Amino acid sequence: MLWTSGKRPGGLGFATAGLLGALLMTPAALAQTNFYEGKTVKVVVGFPPGGGYDLYARAFARFLPAHIPGNPAVIVSNMPGAGSLVAANYIYNLAPKDGTEIGSVETFVPFEAFYNGAGVRFDPAKYNWLGALNAEMTTCAVWHDSKIKSFQDLLTTQVPFGSTGSGAPPVLEPKIMNAVLGTKIKLVNGYQGMADIFVAMENREVDGSCGINWSTLTSTRADWMAQGKLRLITQNAVDRAPYVAQLPLLLDFAKTPEQKGVLLLLAAPNRVGRPYMAPPGIPADRVAILRKAFDDTVADPEFIVEAERLKLALNAVKGEDVLAVFQEAGKMDKALVDEMLRARQD
Repeated sequence: MLWTSGKRPGGLGFATAGLLGALLMTPAALAQTNFYEGKTVKVVVGFPPGGGYDLYARAFARFLPAHIPGNPAVIVSNMPGAGSLVAANYIYNLAPKDGTEIGSVETFVPFEAFYNGAGVRFDPAKYNWLGALNAEMTTCAVWHDSKIKSFQDLLTTQVPFGSTGSGAPPVLEPKIMNAVLGTKIKLVNGYQGMADIFVAMENREVDGSCGINWSTLTSTRADWMAQGKLRLITQNAVDRAPYVAQLPLLLDFAKTPEQKGVLLLLAAPNRVGRPYMAPPGIPADRVAILRKAFDDTVADPEFIVEAERLKLALNAVKGEDVLAVFQEAGKMDKALVDEMLRARQD
């Protein structure tokens, strides 16, 4: 049935219906609708300024206010430490539980809870997941004059690779590669994020790094890619990314079902790349507001244009789907989890 002249069936005009709806709203509902008016929402990013996570968050934060009722101010606050584990713990335990603070952490860090990660003080299934900006792949890359020319060279030649905090891909991926596939990567720890590791590569303090998000390369080092300053070695994903289809998967080097099982676990977090979450304990209606705001922002044509300008790849995942991934991870086969734990400790 078609509605004409701005009226619904039965002769109730849209304006009248809207007025009646407003009159019927409870004071609590009205207060909730106006909660964010005059407020400031903080986006806590677990890395220093200048890296890929920071660039994504600052672009996202510019468009988010328009999609939250009350149009609050949105600011970005950097909280680096342990590959964003510090920020993950903060959001879970210390951030206000009223919907005024959300977090952006490294994709792999929430999965640390399933592997008895050092310093983990959260249950990933209890965060209020808002969504993920970019399901993607990670890669290993070396400086162009490194003696490492291919993945096979990593099996015979020891080279230093830069890494960050426990559980972050620049630590986790090479440790698993060493333990499961026999590579000879020497980890140099202590870098705050990929921006620092890239500087170390350029200064030849390290040869390369693993666990580099593809979107970090394209958004912060596109010039290096164009100039041939970086050599990509392999990609960590379940399926080859079409934009680097010639680059072998880590899975391609598995020789046994057990090795493949561990490498599949290693690739799983990339299904929810660049996730955003709010603390547990937030009122359900505010969680709904934030999730809708996330979905509306990533679909905002102006945000999409800005992301393209900044070379920020977008492949968004809804909050409910991010939660489902963590719930699924909580049911992982114990034998595989134990194998992963052994590999990580080597």
